[in-house]
Amino acid sequence: MGSGIFTGVLAGLVGLGGAEERIPFILYALRAPLNDMIVANLIISFATSAVNFTLRVQAGLVTLDAHTIGAAMIVGSLVGAYAGSVGSHRLSERRLKAAIALILSLVVARLILDLLGGVSFSVGSIPPVLELPAAAFFGLLVGVVSGAVGVAGGEYRIPVLVFLFGLGIKVAGTTSQLVSLPTILVALWKHGRMGFVTRGGLRIAAAMGAGSVVGAVIGTVILVSTSGRIVELVFALLLLYTIVRLTWELLKQ
Repeated sequence: MGSGIFTGVLAGLVGLGGAEERIPFILYALRAPLNDMIVANLIISFATSAVNFTLRVQAGLVTLDAHTIGAAMIVGSLVGAYAGSVGSHRLSERRLKAAIALILSLVVARLILDLLGGVSFSVGSIPPVLELPAAAFFGLLVGVVSGAVGVAGGEYRIPVLVFLFGLGIKVAGTTSQLVSLPTILVALWKHGRMGFVTRGGLRIAAAMGAGSVVGAVIGTVILVSTSGRIVELVFALLLLYTIVRLTWELLKQ
């Protein structure tokens, strides 16, 4: 319950599902099988993201442009989540972790550069005519990762929304939550069809899910009165933690 609340607060503040922060606890503290971890994370991420998204919309952290981009991302994400769920039991876990660590390293470098005052955080470099196709494409890529490892995908989706589409960090988090909801459902449905939804995974989801939802409410309340810079810093620290953990696992392997 305690770990669920902690990861829920972080998820609510930044706009994530909190799955990456739960992975080490489920795998190493609970010693759960990888398949149970993926399924439990998908269920908890869906509950956390649903509550977070609802509260963010009520707080006005959404725009019409963001909804349009999010809708295009959903199209690609659904296909990606399906493919990722199928491929999760065929791909090399080591290669997948290495790719994720590399991508997150580039994102953290970009965030640190901005926090030091080197560059503006919002770029918005995609021409308007290419926005929707690009959103669908990046939604596809993030959907694959989401379906493969059981995460909501916010760590990868939010940088795309901010750097390429020029959304503010708070609005980007809300849009990411919108996209993550149907993406998670498709991934969970496919894992269930393949027989990987077990009692063990459901027990973990029930144990951590309630705490995660409570934490998401707390984190979203804090978000409303928090500056965008602080949210950026928390986001960078979360990504850095994920990178260190993935790198450590790769070195041990």
